[in-house]
Amino acid sequence: MKEFELLKHIYASKQTQNDPRHIGPGDDMAQVLFETQRLLLGVDQLVVGKHVTAQTPPELIGRKAVARSFSDIAAMGGAPVASLMTAALPPNTDDAWSHAVFNGAREVAEQWGGPIVGGDIAATEDAAPAVFTVTAIACAPRCDSIRRNTAVLDDNLYITGTLGNSLAQHHLSFVPRIREAQVLLQAVQIHAMIDVSDGLGQDASHLATAELQLVIDPSLLPLREGASIDGAMSDGEDYELLFCCDETPPMQLLDCPVTKIGRVQRRLSGEPAV
Repeated sequence: MKEFELLKHIYASKQTQNDPRHIGPGDDMAQVLFETQRLLLGVDQLVVGKHVTAQTPPELIGRKAVARSFSDIAAMGGAPVASLMTAALPPNTDDAWSHAVFNGAREVAEQWGGPIVGGDIAATEDAAPAVFTVTAIACAPRCDSIRRNTAVLDDNLYITGTLGNSLAQHHLSFVPRIREAQVLLQAVQIHAMIDVSDGLGQDASHLATAELQLVIDPSLLPLREGASIDGAMSDGEDYELLFCCDETPPMQLLDCPVTKIGRVQRRLSGEPAV
């Protein structure tokens, strides 16, 4: 399966692109209008053997399943309301292990303001990995949801936290930057934002447009202990916020540092997005 080709096909066929009340496929979350409230909806999967190992403590598997989806809420500037969780499990899965996964998920979902209110469980074939899916539901911010593709020429580019070497421990312990995003939105006007989950280089390209590109200065990247510049660009699993604005944001959001790492400039014909 060629994931990005499939995604391009889905994005090209979306029906909400001309409706300002809705946000369809292609952003961190979808947005729908329900009566007078704009709701954000997003879903993410965690596959054991891909996103975590079979030896990962089950409580941390559940925690990460929720954290991945809630990081998307932060990227849109939303506030969690509730979540749904499904599990597709091999028939020989240990009950105690399954309970521990769910308990880990339930604890952080409640802690972060989006308790698990329902879901589903299905059995898979013996050789299939366990898969957990979390659907996050959030309220959009009053200033409207922060999109990916709305950067402005001459914006500066900022990143929260640190990057790289995330698989050492960070990907199992990170806290979605929901609170930091709320503080940020009160301080400055954010033009575009995304959470860095697939690597800074790849995710930054989602903020670029046909007319604009992002220029990143590698020497400015805030590196996690043990990380390299190449790792910071490509490792992924950071779940930090990458955002564009033309104001100077707070350089500290609660306990989280903010670093300027580049700028938005006009793209010349044939130049790459980043």
